[in-house]
Amino acid sequence: MKKVALYIRVSTTEQATEGYSIAAQGDRLKSYCGLRNWTIQDTYLDAGYTGTNIERPGLQRLLQNLSNIDTVLVYKLDRLSRSQRDILYLVEEIFLAKNIGFVSIMESFDTSTPFGKAMIGILAVFAQLERETIVERTKLGKERRAKEGYWNGGPPPIGYDLVDGMLIINEFEGMQVKKVFNLYKKYGQNKTAEIMNSMGFKTKYGRWQGRSIARIVANPIYIGMIHYKKDIYQGVHEPIITKKDFLEIQGIIDNRSKTKLSKSKYLLGGLLWCGHCGARLKASFSTAGKGKSKFYYYVCYSVSKRPLHMVKDPQCLGRYWKMSNLENLVLNEVANIKLDKDRFIKEYHRHYNDNYKNNFDEINTLKNRETDLDTQINRLIDLYQFDKISKQSITDRIENLYQEKKSIEENINNCKLSIDDNIEKVPLETLLMIFDDFQLIWKEATKDERKHILNMLIKKITVNDLVNIEWNL
Repeated sequence: MKKVALYIRVSTTEQATEGYSIAAQGDRLKSYCGLRNWTIQDTYLDAGYTGTNIERPGLQRLLQNLSNIDTVLVYKLDRLSRSQRDILYLVEEIFLAKNIGFVSIMESFDTSTPFGKAMIGILAVFAQLERETIVERTKLGKERRAKEGYWNGGPPPIGYDLVDGMLIINEFEGMQVKKVFNLYKKYGQNKTAEIMNSMGFKTKYGRWQGRSIARIVANPIYIGMIHYKKDIYQGVHEPIITKKDFLEIQGIIDNRSKTKLSKSKYLLGGLLWCGHCGARLKASFSTAGKGKSKFYYYVCYSVSKRPLHMVKDPQCLGRYWKMSNLENLVLNEVANIKLDKDRFIKEYHRHYNDNYKNNFDEINTLKNRETDLDTQINRLIDLYQFDKISKQSITDRIENLYQEKKSIEENINNCKLSIDDNIEKVPLETLLMIFDDFQLIWKEATKDERKHILNMLIKKITVNDLVNIEWNL
């Protein structure tokens, strides 16, 4: 009498839509064995596992018990695997190599006959074809959803909730996202996360982390866009951040290497680019003569030929610039700079008006969160009164809610203080007096202060035979 192992596999989708439920497969397999008077050695089950690989607990347990089995029985070939390679491997190199038969009910064949062995290869091809077709349809479906502006599934990003397939702004998290963008401009990812946590803020995914900050500030989802593979499409969801603020952050991210270079002791470090090949210029020096006097210069990485990853064009026509000569050319331009006073005044009013409005908006959001926390606390108290929850459980949960409420109250007070500070803003007339004395400020500044001023005033300096300055004004 044959000892038969029943193998059953379902994925969530198949069980729900294709009638491959565990019970349905089990009934058919047991009936099949009963008609042939086969003994069922055991049933091996993989519930919710994909058929694209063989790393499944039920299948692995089956493979470990082959010494007690004469035949492996499945409802349909793709229950064993959807991979042609895996099917042929399991049947030919595992089962048949150990003289174990393989039978599939729906395809009506078994490996004890030559025809059954031939059909294995044919049906395996169709099983893989079906899988690849599903994969291709899934890719096309995701691409189409992205082009139509819809979120492509998975956990929603911080700041949004997923409602009926649509991204909807979560008011409390959205407020935190805005705060993250503002803090990042000044502090970077790790310090921003530290500040957010110190203020008691949390998201649906828990405490803030530096890596989550980095992902957020680089994600175009927050300006209403959908990113799919290498393309970006206009989304149907509401943005949290303005495009202007987002682009400002991207500029900060792109200039990180520049910022690192600007910390060097050389005045123009991090600002210089080659107009011939597009590579950066680095500061360096050489020694010559008995006294070994140093000759300081700026030179493009391509001309210096190192390091290799910074070289843009080994045949670059750039030249060595004597450091003092190039710095004097730039400083002469700075000395003659004409700052845009009208733009300065406009930015002054925009800064204070935006801060004033943002603080009021943040207070309203925090008060809404405070109300939500009060509702949660009251519900827990009601559950306790009706013996629906234990004393220990309610104590821990209410304590956590009260701690968050305390943080919310502190943040509301901080926002109110910021509004007061905004009212007591620095008078425009005072700033204009400083503005008009810019040349004097430059003249009296130390080398480090001048370097700092240059990095605020200048976006980049491109040099070939001439010097072209791109201002941040």
